[in-house]
Amino acid sequence: MTLGFLLALVVALPAAADTLLVLPFENVARNGDVEWLGESFAEGLTPRLAGAGHGLVPREERRAGLERLGLPPNGPLTRASMIRLAEEVDADWVVFGSFRVEDSRLRVAARLLDVRRLVLSDTLDEEGPFDQLLSLQGRLAWRLLRALDPTFPLSLDAFLAGLPRMRVSAFESYVRGLLAPSRDQQRRYFLQAIRLEPEFPAPAFQLGRLYFDEQDYANATAWLEKVADESRFALDARFHLALCRFFAGDPARARETLLPVAERLPVRAVWNNLGVFASRQGAAPAAGYFARALQDDPTDPDVYFNLGLHHLRRQDWNPAAEAFAQSLELAPGDPEALFLRAQALEALGRWEEARQARQQALGDNPALALSLERRQGELDRLQQSFNARLVLLDRSRRQTPETGSARLQHVAVHIERGEDLLARGETEAARVEFTEAILLDPESHRAHLLLAEVYRREDRLPEAISELRASLWSQDTVPARLRLAEIYLLQNRIEQAEEQVRAALALDPANAEAQALAARIRGREAAPASRGNGAKP
Repeated sequence: MTLGFLLALVVALPAAADTLLVLPFENVARNGDVEWLGESFAEGLTPRLAGAGHGLVPREERRAGLERLGLPPNGPLTRASMIRLAEEVDADWVVFGSFRVEDSRLRVAARLLDVRRLVLSDTLDEEGPFDQLLSLQGRLAWRLLRALDPTFPLSLDAFLAGLPRMRVSAFESYVRGLLAPSRDQQRRYFLQAIRLEPEFPAPAFQLGRLYFDEQDYANATAWLEKVADESRFALDARFHLALCRFFAGDPARARETLLPVAERLPVRAVWNNLGVFASRQGAAPAAGYFARALQDDPTDPDVYFNLGLHHLRRQDWNPAAEAFAQSLELAPGDPEALFLRAQALEALGRWEEARQARQQALGDNPALALSLERRQGELDRLQQSFNARLVLLDRSRRQTPETGSARLQHVAVHIERGEDLLARGETEAARVEFTEAILLDPESHRAHLLLAEVYRREDRLPEAISELRASLWSQDTVPARLRLAEIYLLQNRIEQAEEQVRAALALDPANAEAQALAARIRGREAAPASRGNGAKP
């Protein structure tokens, strides 16, 4: 049997309009060795419930909702916080619960919260040997489905028979990988899960995503190709696989890979990327794909940008100028759209409009002016210089085959300029530069780290802490950990400072600065004892 969490039902079930949000269960015994179990219920129950036709909130969307609300990603939530989160992610029901492990036995209590009527279900209790975790989760999922719909047609035995079989240790490794703080740790756990269960699609997909995010498209392709078509990760895997093939210089195969996804998932991200692939091939359907993307979301400036670039390649000057104008209505001041619109206007002989667009694109920023002017020239070189704007399924962000795009170069210019200003003590001007860099690239861990330093120098410690956390969210680094530890030490938050230093030393055990800071913390902890022995305060 192919391993995968997508439940294949042998009877036709009515489509359910309700959307369920499954939260990690609370570890009531506070046993740190099994803390991963909390996330395992969210990860294990979600696909089992989805198999009955209910809409389920994905893990990434749940975590994004928690972040937007300023709620902890892993801690227990109050009932009020559950309702706020459900409203944030448009869920109709919340599944939550708790667990306890004692003497190798697992006891679980789960409840359903009806968000619309604010009604709680009775508690659903399950108990069994710890090594039967997946079977226990299957029984619990069946009871939840019966609570949601008493006419649910499958018996418990039939429901359990359709579930995959695998080692609990493989599932544990996978969940620990999801929770791991660093990419290297995630990679190790996912590889361990696959060693234990070679056909397990979930860790193969996660490895593919890790390598994709690192722009290692060869390794990403190898792992994404292992995700079976019947897996619940199949559509997302094929979507990213298409991007990998495009970045490898094969737009024809990328389009071939993505077309089946459009049949089952006809959304903006899919249509936009199909348009990009077809445009790069010079294929006629490109404009039609962009039109479908705009039907799904007529407010996306990137789709209009791509449509304009497509028309520009075909020397269709009027529709190119119009598409860039529509992109600029939605994203005013976009320098690339302005510059390309100027190219189309010049080809149409609309010289004054072209001059104004080019001047607005360049502004008074010499670095950006140089970057854009270097691209000016014959149309062939212009087409090679500007990249289409690809869209991901989970969040709208631009991905291009090259990392040295004008946008990223612009970010680097702001950071470099800010560092020079910071070195001269001009903190206010430096803050402006780092803020501009973050607006262009919210995931720039370096920009967040440097902005935190500005706030630290201005004695705005809460803002500094927020920026350091944002830096660590983007990338776990020793400097960010140590700066955070130093601020916690200033605030006399000794335990939190210790935690950051331990994390820094885990990343770099020989780091002298981290070792020195650890010694300072030990000295602070020893001081009260010394005073108690007669030392002067």
